[in-house]
Amino acid sequence: MLTALGRYLPDWLVESRLLGSLNTDERRELVERRFQANLSIAPYGGLAIILLVPFFAIVDSERVAADLSRAATVGLSDALIVASHVVLIISALLAFALKHRRAVASRRVAERLLTLHMVGLMSALLVLAIIAVVTRGKFLRLSTLLVATNFAYIVKWHWRALINASAFVFGTLAIFFSVPVVSASRLFNFQEFLTLAGLCVISGAIVHRDRKIAFLDQYHESLRRAKLQEEIDLAAKLQQSLQPSPWPATDAFAVQGMMRPAQDIGGDFYDHFTVEDGAVCLVVADVCGKGIHAGLFAMSAKSVLHTTSLQPAQGATANDPARMVGAANAILHEGNTELLFVTAVYARYQPATGALAFVNAGHVQPLLIPRSGDVRWLDAPKGRALGVRGQQRYASAEVGLQAGDTVLFITDGITEALDASFREFGLERVRAAFESVRCDGPAECIDRLLAVVDAFTGGTVQSDDITCMALCHQPTPRTSTLAALSQ
Repeated sequence: MLTALGRYLPDWLVESRLLGSLNTDERRELVERRFQANLSIAPYGGLAIILLVPFFAIVDSERVAADLSRAATVGLSDALIVASHVVLIISALLAFALKHRRAVASRRVAERLLTLHMVGLMSALLVLAIIAVVTRGKFLRLSTLLVATNFAYIVKWHWRALINASAFVFGTLAIFFSVPVVSASRLFNFQEFLTLAGLCVISGAIVHRDRKIAFLDQYHESLRRAKLQEEIDLAAKLQQSLQPSPWPATDAFAVQGMMRPAQDIGGDFYDHFTVEDGAVCLVVADVCGKGIHAGLFAMSAKSVLHTTSLQPAQGATANDPARMVGAANAILHEGNTELLFVTAVYARYQPATGALAFVNAGHVQPLLIPRSGDVRWLDAPKGRALGVRGQQRYASAEVGLQAGDTVLFITDGITEALDASFREFGLERVRAAFESVRCDGPAECIDRLLAVVDAFTGGTVQSDDITCMALCHQPTPRTSTLAALSQ
């Protein structure tokens, strides 16, 4: 029975060991949190004093008036009552002073004011409680004293215990030996006093212990969050470091990309690399969702696409973009228990001829920005996103690039960018950004697009990752010269 009952009672021993095993940093944090909590509660305590003192004063003034009518002099108890009311009012004013700019700016001033406030409050309540017991009060002030003492966390626990024990012992002695009443009334008063004291002490001790443990849990949680944030920052730096560096512009082609994550870790990625036959493979992709899980799946998808492109022996997939994307999709689907998927455009570019073959796996179509002519979207059969279904066929499309032509690959973070009125940027604005302006090289194309998007959003919080990559076939001599000078 005792074992069964123990399951429903607080494990005081474990909690005491937990509080007793705190290290120096944890104790310092506990003291700081306790100070901040008392600092925020003190003004409300001061307000409560201002509201209750008039009622206490009315009751005590009647007692003082009765004493004066009998003895025509003010006794010690009457003087102590008046002094206690004055101290309570001063304590309330000290609590309000904690909101003064000097107290807010100085920790030392705030600590002194808070200490004086609590000492004055407890001293006055202790005196009033003793007088209330001696004069057969209803123990209102005594219960108030016990509650205030147990909730006054700026005072160490052994001082609170001493005050509670002193008030309890003195109250018991006063009831049985100082109050001239019959024994039945004494017993009744003692029962009332014992009930109030027991409830106040037990409830105050439980709340105090719970508050300490809560402070400790908050401190550990803050440490855990700080460590997690450090790991996230490290992962974000690692993700940015894995982005490919822009190739120096040559007479054959120039490539540049960028990713602007909406959170610390993004779900978009881009890649460009060469294969054995001299072709350049380009990838722009967008994983569903954002955050750590999307970032991890993005790194996995990037690795799978890269590895599959560099292994043409497996069904000669590297020479056929559609078959290569199909093989990568099968690998990403295998073991994908979280049902994540990634949309992507995979392209294979031949610098010598300008031939660009690409596959669209549920992604935004590439934009062709010709050196001369109309800007247009490159159409291709839209396949299913990668990782959704294991066996999936994809179709490729091909376009021949002329000298100075640029192909822009983007993610839906650009087309779905929102302004303050929740309007989307849209595909048409992307195309319109290059209708009357011709950019010299991929870097200028990316800079112009981002400038137009930022002007449209007007500082609205970015809701999705923004990624784009530009490929320029046989850039103009001016682009090559500037790139060479930048080297």
